[in-house]
Amino acid sequence: MLSGAIHIIEFVLYIYFAVCVGYIVIFSVASCFFKSQQYPQSHDFKRFAILIPAYKEDNVILDCIHSVLQQTYPEQLYDVIVVSDGMDDATNHLLYLESRITLLKIQEQESSKAKALRLATEHISYLRYDYVIILDADNLIPTDYLYELNKAVSQGAKAIQTHRKAKNLNSDTAILDAVIEEMNNTIFRKGHIQLGFSSALIGSGMVFDFQWFKQNIIHTHSAGEDKELEELLLSQGIHIEYADSIETLDEKVQKADSMRHQRRRWMATQLFLALKMGSNLPSALLHGNRDYLLKTIQTFILPRSILIAVLSTISLICSIISPFSSVKWWILFILLTLSLYIAIPPDMRHKYAGKIIKQLPYFTIIMTLNLFHLKGMANKFIHTQHGQL
Repeated sequence: MLSGAIHIIEFVLYIYFAVCVGYIVIFSVASCFFKSQQYPQSHDFKRFAILIPAYKEDNVILDCIHSVLQQTYPEQLYDVIVVSDGMDDATNHLLYLESRITLLKIQEQESSKAKALRLATEHISYLRYDYVIILDADNLIPTDYLYELNKAVSQGAKAIQTHRKAKNLNSDTAILDAVIEEMNNTIFRKGHIQLGFSSALIGSGMVFDFQWFKQNIIHTHSAGEDKELEELLLSQGIHIEYADSIETLDEKVQKADSMRHQRRRWMATQLFLALKMGSNLPSALLHGNRDYLLKTIQTFILPRSILIAVLSTISLICSIISPFSSVKWWILFILLTLSLYIAIPPDMRHKYAGKIIKQLPYFTIIMTLNLFHLKGMANKFIHTQHGQL
């Protein structure tokens, strides 16, 4: 009887891990056929509102603003709204002197990006914009950013995620963070789009129809406001595009401890989203909302570092106890590692392979430990220090 129970448990575990690995394999392979879309010229110039929440971002906000104000796009067609929370008076003064910036100052006991975005949206709600762009204070954008975005939104999209990539590779941790982000771009954006699904959102470099954003940002309350916005879009049947050719440079964390805190919040947000989307799944199935179904499946997938650790451990144990039974586990492990290898951009594979392998054991440990410290983290704002390049 005990042996039968063990076989049932193994079968259930195998099905779960097979779904996790299958998801990654399918979209990694699909990404190989992805071609970045070239948007046609447009003479219909849209009006943009650029929202930049800035919590204690004195080190980076001025560089971000400089890149935003250097756009080749007509300056009368875009406004910049900075929400300053906890920044120094000297920084605020410099921002205030810039006539093209609207500066909103807040001092919250419990800060959050969602609160800042709600405040900024409320402030401009009476104005007429076509689209809103969300940037982080550590982001940099090229001078043709708005011009290229205008071509993309002129195709009728209500939501677009741009290609967020690293602006710094100055530590082993930053390199690992950059590689992970590009893997996410491969699997959850390129792979999704290639097979006709919505792109995943990522927190900054996001573009939304202004009227839609104004009506929906009020429903975001967790530390993962981007994931809440994504759930709202998918539940309403709105497709999220991915503009791979439009790059938003983002500062990568440089210290392992910062990455641990950041990932803990992300994992808590994913768990929060999994519970919410799981309860809405019957309705999504009833209405044939395949984007919502896919996203729900994604929220139940373990982080890839943990998948690697668990699958390798199970495979080794089974090799000792039951070599024949271990074959199917080794197949999953090999498929997972190959698909993750495919998901890493070729230049990063060859240039940073050693550094990635070196960082992987520690990263796996902190991700595993984070599983036991998720309570309350989905609603807790954790600031990542920027500007120490």
